[in-house]
Amino acid sequence: MKNKEHTRQVRDTVVKKFKVEFGYKKISQALNIPRSTVQAIILKWKEYQTTANLPRPGRPSKLSAHTRRRLIRDAAKRPMITLDELQRSTAEVGDSVHRTTISRILHKSGLYGRVARRKPFLKYIHKKCCLKFATSHLGDTPNMWKKVLWSDETKIELFGNNAKRYVWRKSNTATHHPHCQTWWWQHHGLGLLFFSRDREDG
Repeated sequence: MKNKEHTRQVRDTVVKKFKVEFGYKKISQALNIPRSTVQAIILKWKEYQTTANLPRPGRPSKLSAHTRRRLIRDAAKRPMITLDELQRSTAEVGDSVHRTTISRILHKSGLYGRVARRKPFLKYIHKKCCLKFATSHLGDTPNMWKKVLWSDETKIELFGNNAKRYVWRKSNTATHHPHCQTWWWQHHGLGLLFFSRDREDG
């Protein structure tokens, strides 16, 4: 139960008597308040130079500072980790909190849930060949590229998983990072693949 709070006038009187060199015991007897209360009022006045009520911090956090740092570190290292997985990991160390609490902690650190970009799965050899092709054609002229026949493809998924995957990342960060992408394979599931070509007129 909350203790009764003394008025601003009483607190000011305590400070005035202290300034004229009244001791804690004499002030306590004169105002009929506990000596510990007199001491607390004077210590607060010495530190903040006021007897007014200061803003209160609110309810203490259910998670320790160590657990909060661990949540942020896990989300940064494993962007595709889900709130359910983070909730279970905190429960294992004895801190049981709601998913919204975890989400709020991540938001304060700048991490937000974003849809992962779906990219074709490329092995290291594929990336190496693509880079080699790009560097070998750096000096090509625009007229040369006009002679190239470009093609595009569209896949319609009939059976398979096209669900969105979310990742934890900060705003304005690179979305092409491998940890912030999800992969798809043309042989996964059952689908139809259509090709289209662009060619020059004439």
